[in-house]
Amino acid sequence: MKLKNSCSAGPAALFIVASILVCAALPAGAGKKKENSNSQDPYVTAENYEKAPAVNASDLAYRTVLFGEFTIPQEWEKDARKITDSTIAQAKARLTSTQAFTTVGSQQGTAPADPYFVVKCTLVNYRIVSKKARFFAGAIAGTSYITYKVQVYDGKGTLQFQREISTENNAFAAAFSFSDKNLPTFLGNVLADYLALRARKDMGASAYPVVGGEHPSETAGTTSK
Repeated sequence: MKLKNSCSAGPAALFIVASILVCAALPAGAGKKKENSNSQDPYVTAENYEKAPAVNASDLAYRTVLFGEFTIPQEWEKDARKITDSTIAQAKARLTSTQAFTTVGSQQGTAPADPYFVVKCTLVNYRIVSKKARFFAGAIAGTSYITYKVQVYDGKGTLQFQREISTENNAFAAAFSFSDKNLPTFLGNVLADYLALRARKDMGASAYPVVGGEHPSETAGTTSK
């Protein structure tokens, strides 16, 4: 009788196994925000290219990128700071690797002479499943996700661009790949590729369209406090 019951459950079991294998094949950095297959979309380049896309220095209006404060809600500060630090470190490294920017670093007291961006980020939401939880609970532990609000100011303190960037992994895939820990660096790559586009003279609009409200200085100057 047990053998008969086991056989009758076979197709369902095979379907479940097949579904898990398909999910496991998904890229570790795949998230909700990869909306199209545009080869220069920051989500696409961050996921598909280990190295940053080529940047032509002569195309840039801003060749200095400085990272300012990263705002984290107080209740998350203890656990989330290492996540945001990882994202910024990766963004700096990826921008520097293009060799198109004269300076990529942290905002200091002395303002650069050349036109520059000041990047300020805020942690909006996040959940990172721990390695221990993923090991014991697998997909049941749920998804990991991160959302940042990015604000880009020019040297005069005028807000040039603002946009949210986010990613969320697949719980079934993470059960096999333990990709949860990769989300901060993945978003670092997204942030770097986004900034490289918006630093261009044409704002990279042909490659990654500027959406409504993203470029507020077109309608009204918003100044950094």
